[in-house]
Amino acid sequence: MLNTESDMTLSSARKPTVSRKPRISDEYRIHSNFRYVDGQSQHDRIGMVDEQQDTGIGVTSEIGRLRKVFVHTPGPEVERMTPKTASELLYNDIIHYHRVREAHAQLKGVLSLVSEVLEVRDCLADVLDIAQARDELLSRITESQNCSHLMSDISEVQSADLAELLISGLPLKRDTLESYLSTKSFSLVPLPNMYFMRDSSMVIGPRLVTGGMASSVRDSESLIMRTIYEYLPSLRGRGILLDACMSQDREKFTIEGGDVLVLSEDVLLIGVSERTTPTAIDKLIDAYYNSRISDGIDKPFDVFCVLLPRERSTIHLDMIFTLVNTEQAIVYAPYILGRDRARIVRIKVREEGRRRFSEVDDLLLGLRGLGIRIEPILCGGDEPLHQQREQWNSGANMFAFAPGQVLSYDMHEYTVRACEGAGFRVETAANVLKNPALLNSSRPLVVTLDGTELARGGGGPRCMTCPVKRDPL
Repeated sequence: MLNTESDMTLSSARKPTVSRKPRISDEYRIHSNFRYVDGQSQHDRIGMVDEQQDTGIGVTSEIGRLRKVFVHTPGPEVERMTPKTASELLYNDIIHYHRVREAHAQLKGVLSLVSEVLEVRDCLADVLDIAQARDELLSRITESQNCSHLMSDISEVQSADLAELLISGLPLKRDTLESYLSTKSFSLVPLPNMYFMRDSSMVIGPRLVTGGMASSVRDSESLIMRTIYEYLPSLRGRGILLDACMSQDREKFTIEGGDVLVLSEDVLLIGVSERTTPTAIDKLIDAYYNSRISDGIDKPFDVFCVLLPRERSTIHLDMIFTLVNTEQAIVYAPYILGRDRARIVRIKVREEGRRRFSEVDDLLLGLRGLGIRIEPILCGGDEPLHQQREQWNSGANMFAFAPGQVLSYDMHEYTVRACEGAGFRVETAANVLKNPALLNSSRPLVVTLDGTELARGGGGPRCMTCPVKRDPL
């Protein structure tokens, strides 16, 4: 008898829908991108790196021209939050569904003018057409959410509907006394943080790092992205650099993409935060060193670790520092330039993986010692009051889609003014969508989005984007 919301959801999802032609060819359906290079000789691997062949992913900077990017349009999952559940889902407040979708459409629209935009919901439906991908993902998600008993029911759901169900959630079926009395509302939790694409995966060079999420409510996001990267043909790279989402040690081993900035192939900037642990950074450094040796790169590289204060507004490094041009960055002055600036540890990784640790008094001076000159543009401008207010609403969290071309929120009045003072021209996303020629500017450019509703979710344009491929600088 179908008398619960969960029954109706599964029942309607199982109904035949309009025929959807699979977009992944039959011959590719047993293929794993992660195992693509397993049989390659060392010579072939080095040759592929040198020639940049067969690489569907690749990121070696924060600002190289964007070619491919993941986004997720907020869906019904954001409406399934209540004031009582918002905090446990990592939100400061509930958000308005239609307004957040309208604002996100501006972001996606601008990005579509300059790069290939991969929509998570569509990519997930595509890989769910592959039996092996479907079985692996459903097994991992149901196990992580302690609902393996649902496996047989949800495995019958059509791919597009199943993708929606995995993201929007499945209400708890109250057909036993235990479930009737349960304080849980969902068997499969909704994923309202999914539109913050930055955290659940990241690309460093031609390899994937899966996010090891600090909160279990986001685990499914990482598992979904891992599956998409493994089975979508256009995302073939050089395999996994660090598979953090498969770690069982959440206390010591978490890493999220908001803390990882790729300044170049030889310089990484990583936040030590409430979301990213020193253990995970150590593992990432080991993996990065080994991958470079595998690719025939035997030279030192540097990692700057920024120890962030444990505050709600500094959950990730990109909340206080983002690159916007070859020699410019948006910075939150108190923690980058001020007397209370964050502690910096420089790790120089030498031959044979040996590490030399040193303290750096000033991040920008430390980078300058490597020949990386960065002029700061102050989030919130010169006034401490404006700095605090705009940083709280993700004012330092800009996203570069090319050197000197960035996305920001229109609500950050003083940050945008500081950008103008640093030589940037400002255009609204609405105007750019009407007249894309506005992007063809010889001057640096800030494109402003309607950010009032998006910012209430707790992130900015960098948080909402996951670059998959950029041009080298």
